[in-house]
Amino acid sequence: MPSSNESTTNLTVRALPARVRAKLIARAKARRQSLNAYLLDVLSKEADTPTMEEVLADIDSIRRPTGLTTDDAVVAVRSVREAEDARWG
Repeated sequence: MPSSNESTTNLTVRALPARVRAKLIARAKARRQSLNAYLLDVLSKEADTPTMEEVLADIDSIRRPTGLTTDDAVVAVRSVREAEDARWG
């Protein structure tokens, strides 16, 4: 729900199929909400849930460069595996 200092706007949905409207009304009633309140909740949750692209961009933005390449990682893993193989025969 919008906070008291947050501006709001009206939204019109055109060509909403009757079956979709009926399902939304039923879900709103099941939650003891008006259709408007239910749709505000659904749309707010959708807007607040980051997309996979947003999550990955966020991860990339906080990831510190190490200077290591994928080839460096492969060499390190192989080295550890070879040491373990030698240790356990």
